Amino acid sequence: MLGPLRAEVDAGVVTPRGPRSRDLLAVLVARRGTAVASETLLDLVWGDEALGLTATALHTAVARLRRQTSADLVVSGDLGYAVPADVSTDADVFADLVARAGANVGAGASPDKAPNAHEAIASLREGLGLWHGERAYEGVADHLVVAERTRLEDLRRKASADLCHLMLGLGERESDTAARDLAQSLLLANPLDEEAAALAMRAAYRILGQGEALDVHDTLRRALRDELGVQPGPTIRELHARVLQQDPSLDRNPTTPPGPRLVALHPGRQIPAATSLTVGRAAEVRTVLDALESGRRLVTLTGPGGVGKSRLLGEVGRALMPTVEVAHVALGAHAGLPIDDLAADVALASGLSLTGDDPVAALLATLRTSTATILVDEAEWVLGSVAELIALVLAHCPGVRLVVTSRVQLSVVGEQVIVVDPLPTADPAGPLQALREAPAVQLLTQHLVDRGDLPDADHVAEADLRMIAQVARRLDGLPLALELIAGAAGSAPLASLRDVAAHALDITSVDHGRDERHRSLREALDWGIGRLGPDARVVLRRLGVFAGPFTVAAAEAVIGDGVRDAGHAVRELARHNLIRVVREPERLSFLMLRTVRDLALDELERSEEVERTRRLHRRWFAGVWRDAALSDQLVEHVGRTHEDHMEALANALEVGDDRAAGDIALALCRRWQFVEASGIGLHWTAIVLARPGLSERQRARLEICRGAFRLEPDWSPTHHDRLSRVLVGDPEWMGMLALLGAITAYVSGDLDAARAHLDEGRRVAAAGTSLLPEIIATRAVVDAAAGETDAAVRGAHDALARIGLIRSAVHSVTVVPKVALALLDAGQPAESLDLLTAAAQDARERFGIEPTTATAVNAGWSALLVGRTDEALGWFRRSLSGPHPATAPGTVGEAACGAGCALAGSDAERAGELLGLGDFLLASSGQELPPALAAMVAEAVVSVDRTAPPPDWDVDLAIGRVGQLVRS
Repeated sequence: MLGPLRAEVDAGVVTPRGPRSRDLLAVLVARRGTAVASETLLDLVWGDEALGLTATALHTAVARLRRQTSADLVVSGDLGYAVPADVSTDADVFADLVARAGANVGAGASPDKAPNAHEAIASLREGLGLWHGERAYEGVADHLVVAERTRLEDLRRKASADLCHLMLGLGERESDTAARDLAQSLLLANPLDEEAAALAMRAAYRILGQGEALDVHDTLRRALRDELGVQPGPTIRELHARVLQQDPSLDRNPTTPPGPRLVALHPGRQIPAATSLTVGRAAEVRTVLDALESGRRLVTLTGPGGVGKSRLLGEVGRALMPTVEVAHVALGAHAGLPIDDLAADVALASGLSLTGDDPVAALLATLRTSTATILVDEAEWVLGSVAELIALVLAHCPGVRLVVTSRVQLSVVGEQVIVVDPLPTADPAGPLQALREAPAVQLLTQHLVDRGDLPDADHVAEADLRMIAQVARRLDGLPLALELIAGAAGSAPLASLRDVAAHALDITSVDHGRDERHRSLREALDWGIGRLGPDARVVLRRLGVFAGPFTVAAAEAVIGDGVRDAGHAVRELARHNLIRVVREPERLSFLMLRTVRDLALDELERSEEVERTRRLHRRWFAGVWRDAALSDQLVEHVGRTHEDHMEALANALEVGDDRAAGDIALALCRRWQFVEASGIGLHWTAIVLARPGLSERQRARLEICRGAFRLEPDWSPTHHDRLSRVLVGDPEWMGMLALLGAITAYVSGDLDAARAHLDEGRRVAAAGTSLLPEIIATRAVVDAAAGETDAAVRGAHDALARIGLIRSAVHSVTVVPKVALALLDAGQPAESLDLLTAAAQDARERFGIEPTTATAVNAGWSALLVGRTDEALGWFRRSLSGPHPATAPGTVGEAACGAGCALAGSDAERAGELLGLGDFLLASSGQELPPALAAMVAEAVVSVDRTAPPPDWDVDLAIGRVGQLVRS
């Protein structure tokens, strides 16, 4: 896989010949252990050419593949063709070696534990030595292996960077030299890789001195400027400053090994990073902060398009983040959404869990105890829904504050409107000092310096400065217009800018009835687009189908044919500032502003390429995660591109492409399950399951997702058996079906049935799915509930060993809480508490999320059992407040019982009320506490009077009262 397609079978390493054979084997190997139906293989491998082909053509191709490789490599059955699960590939060995290195690093690769570092280095070198080509799955069609190829190549880059880190940590000249060579090879493969450049700078500084390190920096800076029109990010800038100062620490070995990468599971928890300097907005930022500090809960920033409202919103968010929980939601891709869909999208972007059938009610319940500040960008595209939803949030969620950008004010009671004006300009004929101090002139000058079109912002010739001032005034000081003009200026910027200063374009536009200055923005856009080459103009209009951020790979897939170098055209658009560069933890991606997107879509309509481009767009998102197991990469990518997944799903449903709709919906469901968005999951699974064109396997998988969203299946044992038959040869989803059955049986108290499901799940998961640790951890929970504590502890430790020292986000959320619960019920509360405390810290530092309610509640019980009542109360309080409060009656009831036990010795009256409410809520949901916890409640009831809620109270009243009692 790591180059030309190879698989290790009994006969040795085999390599198929011919593109069709490579494509066919790639599809089957990517789905090892899973039978792939003949019609699916024809559609995937032959594409449009499959029309008119029969199963005979596939049988012939499979026979040819067997002759080229091994007779038993591809097996056939009633459900289709499959490569056995036990077939090994070089990709498997590579991933295992990288994981082994990570375990050694996790154990501590610091100077006092150097053997671990040497072992990690050996593993990484061995793994990287397996690569024998430039790309994973070389020679295989992109659409067949895009997810796996991306995963492997990202892992290769990460392994190479980690190897550099570790070799620099050894402090040996030979290892420093090897690290430099490896970092340079990373830069050769991707000259825009800032992490590789930082490693190369460190190694070069040690080996060759300051000058060589500065050369690496200058090469990166020129590449970023020439290719994308941006400057290096903050990490490189900080390192550059240290090199200039000849910081002595650069000669010392790093004291910490490379740690696990940040996984951005909830994009809304990150403020979009600015790629250029913010000029002239300090006063406005202070005005917004003062308004919030004075008690204002809704601040709306208004102004014409391109005036810099989004940039100002980001600066406000960055100023708040050190001390305030902040979420960021961009609505430019959500035009026309009704309030229910808007509430669901806001929750998903912000990482808030939604349960129940009413997204608005669920969002309000989740935010009821929150103290977050929510930043809402481009609200004008869904003005009515935004205004209605914000009014409800202000009424029902007293701790929430909102800062909104909109070209039109919301007209909501309590709104403070702050008008964002264009940057002040200066008279081009006025004093030079006035020109230099004018913010609009400073901004345009800075953009030209950043792009290398001017050498230095402090030493601009008088004639050039006056020309810049003339252009800034001509464009009314609109920041986006100034940015677009700088991007389109070309190699002779000031000469080109004279055109803008001298000629007004005859363009009119209506900007929601607002400022005529928007005309300046349209002029700048048209002037910039007019300077694009023919390929770039084609690419611009086709990229208009993207609603959110996209990578070069995604762009190339959607652009299609007719363009000589799509990647080069994308970078040209970035240089012209027609698409924005987005800095992400592992890569650079791109985003088209809504204003530019509208023009691009207009061009696309006129070109009559809409249907073709939309088809490529939905096929890309249908194929990226088709048949893929749940992983951090899937959760992160679907979250980051959620708007595009939803647009692709809507388009597939509209045109009747049911197979694509099924694949897209399944990828979305995997993320919705992970972020506990059961309401939206139930809504969309119902819609997609009603489509007649789904395959049997797609339908079975979606039914399992729907059962998980409901927290129990709504089918009979006979239907469960039918799903099992449909999913034969599909270990990932067979395992999920078994887990769903086991959890349902466990909740209802049928431990024998739960064990039977888990035994079946372990049998199918043994074929090699990532579900195995979760199945083992769930069995440990069941064993503990049955009183078999030794088996529970063994199972808990087995599950922990299988997920390793550096855990994925998926395993942190799906496995660790179950292990902790098993240990808690098995009488090991101290170990459970240590595990949950570490998991909560990991969640914050690596994934940017607060611990789940399950983590917080279980940690509370563990702390109680080891006698830390104050700590326990803190955990229960966290489970009912903050960004992810418990809203399910059974969970709130359990937290209420735990808090009542914690308070029994200090506040009998409040403890008694909490215990009564907890009992009421648990009974209303048909749940019971495990024996060890029930015993604690029974002991607490002896010392306090348990107070039942009034007879006319419902569940919502009880949940609200629990929150009041615990928070007070």
